[in-house]
Amino acid sequence: MKNLIIRPRELAEKLSISIATLYRMKKAGELPPQVKIHERAVGWKVSDIEEWLDERTEKETCSG
Repeated sequence: MKNLIIRPRELAEKLSISIATLYRMKKAGELPPQVKIHERAVGWKVSDIEEWLDERTEKETCSG
C-alpha cells in the first residue's frame, strides 16, 4: 500500500492543527502538493506527508 491517501480532516488531526490552518498552509505552499481524488475530493499521499515531516524535523534539529 505505497500510495495511500490521507484526507484533509485526517491530516489536520495528524498535524494537531485546525482545518483552517491546514488550508492556510496549503495556500501558502507550505505543504506537499495535494492529489485530486474525485471532482470534489482531495487528499495527500501519505508518503509525501511523511517525507515532508521528516524534512521539517531535520531542519528543526539542525537549527536548534
